[in-house]
Amino acid sequence: MRNTKSAEPWVGQGLGPFGVAVFKPYSRTRFATDGSAVMKVYVGIDPEGRRRREATTVQRAALRGISVPTVLATGCGEAGSWTVFRAVHGTPCSVATRKATEDYIGHVMAVSGMLHRPTAGATPGPGWAARAGSPVSASQFLLDQFSARCRWMPWWAALREALSTIDAHPTVYLHGDLKPEHLLVDGEHLHVVDSEASACGPAVLDYTDVVFHLVRDLLYEEAPAHIPVDLADRLPFCGPVLAWRLLLWLDRRRTQDIDLVTTHDIVRLTAEEQAVSAYRSLAEILAHLRAAGVPR
Repeated sequence: MRNTKSAEPWVGQGLGPFGVAVFKPYSRTRFATDGSAVMKVYVGIDPEGRRRREATTVQRAALRGISVPTVLATGCGEAGSWTVFRAVHGTPCSVATRKATEDYIGHVMAVSGMLHRPTAGATPGPGWAARAGSPVSASQFLLDQFSARCRWMPWWAALREALSTIDAHPTVYLHGDLKPEHLLVDGEHLHVVDSEASACGPAVLDYTDVVFHLVRDLLYEEAPAHIPVDLADRLPFCGPVLAWRLLLWLDRRRTQDIDLVTTHDIVRLTAEEQAVSAYRSLAEILAHLRAAGVPR
């Protein structure tokens, strides 16, 4: 007979029952039937590392005045790497209209104001925990996130050289994934969820991730005319990081997809000095990739 308590350790802690799982590419999420909690099971890329990062990050984020879900229990075992959070309620941000996008970017700036304060002793790398050993540079931290095959790509040297400019930026705490659905608005309160991609590095990494998802998602929803590049211009900008974010996305798609960008594309993005021009260049490249069948 299956030992439910062993397979589902949260049951022994008085948590649950949980409903049917909602599947995402790198997690399975189940909501408590009484609405009090949400359970996440981490799958795919480094599930145990992501579990540890998120559990640590939400505790430290709360100390900075950021509203985050409380960790009720977390662990790793037969059930996989998992965490149960107290549920927070609110309406996810949206980019469906210009006003919604403007509000979303405003919320990003508000969270960033609390998140990106100078942090003594922080060194580039995943998560917010202290790191043992010699620290790596911010640019090396970004390059280390690629699969080994990328080091043989014709654009690798150009990207590496361009990214070296961020090594002089201050190192701060990063959320790593401030997408609209990870910011929940409940009246006057703003809750931040899904901190598993947290890291330490230059603040521009968070802002670039926001813009990348904004441009990509609107293009894939066939709304390129509604990409508000003038609103995105309010966020700090860095061409080399924008190129890096595009390439990281492609590296995690189908094996052949990263071959669709050229060295010219990457040099073009890294050399951009104006945000509006860079975001339009990104949109052109993404439109080409979408037409070639690259999945979102």
